[in-house]
Amino acid sequence: MFPSSGIRKLARSEEMFAETQNFVGLAAHVRGTVDETALADAFDALLQAHPVLNGHLEQLPDGKWEIVLDDLMHEGLEVVECHGDQEPPPLLFDQTAALTHLRLTRRDDETHLTLYIHHSLADGHHQFSLVEELFSTYTDLVTTGTARQAPVAPAPAALETILSDRGVEKKLRSGLERLLAAMFAYDVPPSRRAPAENNPVLPQRVPMEFCKLSEAETENIIGFCRANKLGLNSLLSASILMAEWQLRETPNIPVPYVYPVDLRYLLSPPVSATECTNPVGIATYLAEISPDTDVVDLARDINDTFKADIADGVIQQSFLHFSPQYVGNPPGLPDVVMFTDNGIVPPMRMPPDMELAASHGELYFAVGAGIEIYTSKIFAGRLMIEYHSHGPAPEKSVQTIETLLRGIAARQAAARVS
Repeated sequence: MFPSSGIRKLARSEEMFAETQNFVGLAAHVRGTVDETALADAFDALLQAHPVLNGHLEQLPDGKWEIVLDDLMHEGLEVVECHGDQEPPPLLFDQTAALTHLRLTRRDDETHLTLYIHHSLADGHHQFSLVEELFSTYTDLVTTGTARQAPVAPAPAALETILSDRGVEKKLRSGLERLLAAMFAYDVPPSRRAPAENNPVLPQRVPMEFCKLSEAETENIIGFCRANKLGLNSLLSASILMAEWQLRETPNIPVPYVYPVDLRYLLSPPVSATECTNPVGIATYLAEISPDTDVVDLARDINDTFKADIADGVIQQSFLHFSPQYVGNPPGLPDVVMFTDNGIVPPMRMPPDMELAASHGELYFAVGAGIEIYTSKIFAGRLMIEYHSHGPAPEKSVQTIETLLRGIAARQAAARVS
């Protein structure tokens, strides 16, 4: 037996990720030579700097979960070789054994490095910071032969602790009230996210479809936002909601919308990238769309609603009221749209003979219900929309969004010419 020690129990905001065995992968597509030994050493250094990454979850007698560390060594870097259309071996995630995994996949001329982290430990911002640290250490090892060992970081705090330390208290409103107006108010079709009777034993990857705009189209999308004094997040939200409305073919039924908000720079003092596991709030919106709805008006109303909820402190304390569920859909409510805007992917420090060519996300859940989550990012000047979905035809959703966005880009290009 190896001695183990409990670090802390999962907070309520983290428990849902243990219940669904939710792992998130962040993949870097790289060109050039990859030194596997240096990469393995860089990963070891990351685990030493962030010991909680080498932990696992244990379920307590009361059914709650605890982060636990022991003296077992991490399995380290996994290297997989594929050729042509050959499928890599499936990833077998077990949260009671490990909370992180690093896989290097080589396929002919392609190389993907993917860091998988249990969602109870990190959100996207947190995870990207760890990937940056990994590549920075790797670069030092490859170019100089040595790397400075980073100071050992404590286990990240839970959102509830971060809010309490900053005096954020539970208010009367949760934000969900906005969606209640549509609950049991319409004859809604069967939910695409209806839960199944049985859940898989281990997490399964959610299928993903995506679209990618050109650099010129992305520039025009951003220019359109500037010209109309809109945030990109609001425009993308409006485009996705309009696409959903079109595809649902229920024109008189509004579309409920839920999206996470990074609280790091909204709280005082600010929260660092890895100080908290998931420092997010939840924003809500009920999209009333008609054939006459203009994407600018919809985006502006989303933005105005967001600003009002931030000013009232509703979003900051939303998690103190409820934990949003990826699984299933509230009874009587039209299917909820979930969207995360990851913003611009900044350049990453890499050796001279190595280049970051692209990136993508992966989601794993051990649930029988349909999962539907949109994400976006801008990488190398190109806007990318990902749709992680168990739906019957996710490519239709992506194609409809792509058509809407390309229409907006063309609209801006024409305005610039005139």
